[in-house]
Amino acid sequence: MPTQELIPLVEAVQKVTGRRLHLSTVLRWCQRPNRHGLRLESWIVGGRRLTSIQAVQRYIDANTRAADRYPIPSQTNRQAKVAHDSAMAELKADGI
Repeated sequence: MPTQELIPLVEAVQKVTGRRLHLSTVLRWCQRPNRHGLRLESWIVGGRRLTSIQAVQRYIDANTRAADRYPIPSQTNRQAKVAHDSAMAELKADGI
């Protein structure tokens, strides 16, 4: 049993993020690993699933670290195509 204060799932997420998510969303975080293989720590007490503010913060931090390993492309596909076409036209103009 953790030494942190256990509170209802949605309440814990709301205290950390300031947003009130649907219970099914937070239950999914607890029950199934996400695309990074992470799950929100939770405990069942008296038939209710509870978590702590610290567990939610650890989950969010771990997800952020995992997501940062996969950087967002700096340009869209359309921008890449325009740049490619421009470079090809420049090469053609230079006779290459």
